[in-house]
Amino acid sequence: MNTQELVDELVQRFNGWNRDGEHGVLRYLNTAQNILLMNESDQNLIIDEDTGTLPVIATTATERTYNMPTTVWRVSKVLIAIDEGDTPQWDYGFRSQYKSSFKNSFSIGGRIFAKVPYIRQWDYVNSDTPAKVTFTRDPGTTTSYYFRESYGMPTQITAETIQPSIGMPFDSEILLPATAKLIEGVQSGNYIEAYQMVSGPFKKAALTRMNGGDQGCYDGEAVDRGF
Repeated sequence: MNTQELVDELVQRFNGWNRDGEHGVLRYLNTAQNILLMNESDQNLIIDEDTGTLPVIATTATERTYNMPTTVWRVSKVLIAIDEGDTPQWDYGFRSQYKSSFKNSFSIGGRIFAKVPYIRQWDYVNSDTPAKVTFTRDPGTTTSYYFRESYGMPTQITAETIQPSIGMPFDSEILLPATAKLIEGVQSGNYIEAYQMVSGPFKKAALTRMNGGDQGCYDGEAVDRGF
């Protein structure tokens, strides 16, 4: 179903509701999609299509904070590759330390990475406040030393001409009922309970269904750490 068809279905189901606007069904369609897709899962992990591995964070000496593209919802880890490459003098011994620390190692897309400590991160809020990371130590000037384990931001459905990121058959089987649940919550005055239901057990079941198939990343369950 395209966005217009989803909106048609919701307006027909909920008499008196507008298509768009503050009290329109489109707003809750977008909210439902955000709840369902903003998650840390293999399927939502961002891979650089040109390199087939994690995207890099290019850094400049003395600059500590870096904004991410608006397609990024969250940077969960800043990593360095420990399977190859020279060790810069300013890396605080990270690479040599992690080569001997299995607990800090991650195999992603066929490469071995280790988490860099002393990093702070903020999730995406809006286009003016994107996701960002802050190094608490000078990261130095680099072009391909730091990598980000980051997760995608769903397409924002702000108009009926913008199609949802959730395709068939999950648009009608998952996105539509999740949106309906939120609207029912508004109508009944129990929106908080409806939100908790969609973001809790409903989302967990939905992720199990939608995150099937081999994503070529690493073994692990979908993890929801808040929306």
